[in-house]
Amino acid sequence: MTFLQFLKSKIFLKNLLFAVVAFIVLVWLVSFSLKLYTKHGQALLVPDFTGLNVEESDELANDKELRVVIADSVYIEGRTKGTVVDQNPRPDFKVKENRTIFLTINAFNQAKVPVPNTVGVSYRQAKVSLESAGLKVGKLIYRPDPMKNYVIEQRRDERIIEPGAMITKGSEVDLVLGKGYGSQYEHVPDITGLTAKAAFQIINDRYFNVGGVMYDESVLTYSDSINAKVFKQKPDEGRNLKVGSYVDIWLTVKENKFKIDTINVQ
Repeated sequence: MTFLQFLKSKIFLKNLLFAVVAFIVLVWLVSFSLKLYTKHGQALLVPDFTGLNVEESDELANDKELRVVIADSVYIEGRTKGTVVDQNPRPDFKVKENRTIFLTINAFNQAKVPVPNTVGVSYRQAKVSLESAGLKVGKLIYRPDPMKNYVIEQRRDERIIEPGAMITKGSEVDLVLGKGYGSQYEHVPDITGLTAKAAFQIINDRYFNVGGVMYDESVLTYSDSINAKVFKQKPDEGRNLKVGSYVDIWLTVKENKFKIDTINVQ
């Protein structure tokens, strides 16, 4: 029998058909097994852990066939210590079974740090010293003095605070600055589209104080408040304002809102 005749024979065709069917079955079995292994098409909705303590978070995660890990802690005044203030992924996000949810909890205790000596240095030097110590610039108070924008006093709770005093990390220290003899006015900067942290820095760097900070209805969590951006400010950008005056800001996480408002302001 020649090779060509063998290719046309019933035995070859039967074996070829068997091989094709076996290959199709094998591919189907592999695909089916992978779907079972990865739980193809099955997803769980991440629950909201906000406000729960660690034990309650573990119980909820086990009930939903998920896992939780405490990834970070922050201190937020007014929130219950040891409870969840943020999570990743966010609530209602679709995940697979046994997915790890990373939680941020409100710290039980806040560290204390010594206050540096900022008296006699420029505002910018004082700001660097305070931030390096884990503190923040609070209110800017102006007083007649020939040394413009140099620190005359450092205060907390309207009282002079001495260098080395231990206060809670992240606290604000008010600075009393000299007015100098030159212009006591500055242009209000444009802070639309900036996060609160960036806006605070620019406002202070222009020697103004942050006034009211308002969040719209889109800001629901601690994470939202960090990522929210300014869509409105008062007074408006470009106005001449006396140093030490207040600038109010409004924030949102709706990107289209602050973009539209930015266009309208311009």
